[in-house]
Amino acid sequence: MPRKPHRFLRFLFWFVVVVVALEIGLRPFGYGHYVLYRPDERMLWLPLPIHGVTEAGHKAITISPDGFRYKEKLEPKKDGQVRIFDFGDSVTMGWGVDDDSTFSADLERMLNSSCPKHQFQVVNAGVNAYPNSLVLERMKKVIDDNYQPDIAVYDYSGNTAMEGLVDKQGADREKFLGRVRWKGWVRRSAIYNFFIEDLLRYVVYYRLKHLLVAGSLDTGQAKQELDVDKFNARMNDAFKYCQAHNVKMIMLVTGTRDERALDHPFQQAMLDFGREHNLPVVNMIDTWKSMDQGQLFQDHGHPTPLGHDTIAKQLFTTISGIDSYCSQGSPLTVSQQSASKAAGN
Repeated sequence: MPRKPHRFLRFLFWFVVVVVALEIGLRPFGYGHYVLYRPDERMLWLPLPIHGVTEAGHKAITISPDGFRYKEKLEPKKDGQVRIFDFGDSVTMGWGVDDDSTFSADLERMLNSSCPKHQFQVVNAGVNAYPNSLVLERMKKVIDDNYQPDIAVYDYSGNTAMEGLVDKQGADREKFLGRVRWKGWVRRSAIYNFFIEDLLRYVVYYRLKHLLVAGSLDTGQAKQELDVDKFNARMNDAFKYCQAHNVKMIMLVTGTRDERALDHPFQQAMLDFGREHNLPVVNMIDTWKSMDQGQLFQDHGHPTPLGHDTIAKQLFTTISGIDSYCSQGSPLTVSQQSASKAAGN
């Protein structure tokens, strides 16, 4: 009997040694350096500043002190400067691509190399897992926080099962914020990153996420329960907000791999809303449907660097004609660089 405590202490000692060794040993491979999120009363979760790596592919990712995927802190705009914000979910934020390969980064290079009359900043304000309701709310928050956007690009989010999160109130909202806080601490662990978010991502992580947010395991299952009228009302609210602050709004309709036509009522609603209010609409489904899907997508819904480049080219064509920002010019040189980069992956 007296030996049992010793055995337990010996086991505990070696258990701690193994855990510490794993935690330290995994960090040079990028684990423990994923983007962390803080709870926010208005936005529910926002990214914390970091020089880290993406969950998929461990590509370089920078979150600025402002909480955007941008390499520098934003200062007050200078004369001749045009500031564009891209709002969306993980597609916009750039799941599995490095800082220089998101469509925001591509677009900034294209505009600055082809439109010498202005100096452009294209700020990536996408946030992983945001539904459309939070994407639109963040658009309003950027205006409220006086980041001085000239153009707001609203990118469709496929996280449609989570549209109701923004409506949580009282104890339900505080409970959800507590979960965000808890995950933020756990996610600092390299062991958690490796086993839960990498090795067992599809077996465990997405199921845990589904327990926290019902429907997130398969957002397509919630398609018939969506409130298109509420979605339109939120778009209209954001549009009026932009109008009141002299911000031009562009609609960006993205899709998934092998999606040859509009597959979701929100996508169609965006096209209809754009036509009704005479807004520029970039429909990537039309652009992508005749292209090699394996070259455009790294998984079901996230574009490759080449996929991001094609989005940037379409946005460039649209933006260059607004207020004569660009009298002439072509982004082909920058495009070819991005395509070459994609071919090397």
